[in-house]
Amino acid sequence: MSKLSAYALCSALSLYVAISAGTTAFADDKVAPVRLDRDKIAGLGLTAIPPDAFKDILVSGTLNMRVATLFEGKELRVSIFESTPAKTSHRTRPTDVDEFVYVLSGKLILTETNGTSHEYRPGDSLVLPVGYTGTWEMQGNYRELVVLMQKGR
Repeated sequence: MSKLSAYALCSALSLYVAISAGTTAFADDKVAPVRLDRDKIAGLGLTAIPPDAFKDILVSGTLNMRVATLFEGKELRVSIFESTPAKTSHRTRPTDVDEFVYVLSGKLILTETNGTSHEYRPGDSLVLPVGYTGTWEMQGNYRELVVLMQKGR
């Protein structure tokens, strides 16, 4: 019986600590959901990125890119990215953060250095781990919602 009582006491204590921690974590009135801007998700009001910002990795096409940050927190950033058809190679400039990508329009073709190709269309999503060195080909009016882990924060 004493083992059962000790187990019940530990369980109750664990539950209390979890509830207390949860209450403390959400007690700050400044923490609230963030609605993402529908117009920016639709491609309206995005800011142009200078075309020469990625000229060192451009393989083909013309990089006319636009972007908008929808949320920037301590650990992640959510943005909309849009580009005209272009292909970039990340062999000399690997990705430096983990990325979650949700394709909104156009088509994305990622080709690994071993030649394995992956196609993504509107509604598809992927995670691109830090250190990716393959090609990134955007076709059509390419737009994505991207969630980036903040580096060094």
